Amino acid sequence: MPVTSYLRRQATAAALINVVVNALITWLGHRRTDFVPLAGSDGITTDVFVTSVLLSLLVSLFVTKGVRHELTAGRLVAADQPPRAGRLLARLPARWWALGLLIGVAAAAVATVVLRLLGALGLSGLGPGAFVAFMAAYTGLLGYTVTRWVILRQLAERRTQRQEDTGGPGT
Repeated sequence: MPVTSYLRRQATAAALINVVVNALITWLGHRRTDFVPLAGSDGITTDVFVTSVLLSLLVSLFVTKGVRHELTAGRLVAADQPPRAGRLLARLPARWWALGLLIGVAAAAVATVVLRLLGALGLSGLGPGAFVAFMAAYTGLLGYTVTRWVILRQLAERRTQRQEDTGGPGT
């Protein structure tokens, strides 16, 4: 299977799953409230931070297992990787937990800064429906991005291992 098709299919599936699951979790957690504050222990910032880290860890775990399975079965070939994954991505950890944690903390940090800027501009929170919509959009985008990066990182790792095993590039 071409890597580009695999990437697109897996990332889209992860995005859709996260849109549905996280929207449902958010709705269940806030369905009896009239307003979700931006800050506080049950606020938007805390929810986004925790969700970013957990989502990234879980997606990284399942995607890494899936990529390794497809590579072992021969249905996906690391050499078929689309144009370079990028130097930064190649320097990220290859272990699922380290990669997921790093992406999750980075996403949480960026989201926290954005939410604090919105707070400084006067946003104090959202209604439950708006919060559910926000979390659905955010987690869909995050799920897509994490999936894509994990796949590319695992393929880069496999390609590096092959090069070391054979003593040169291009195998």
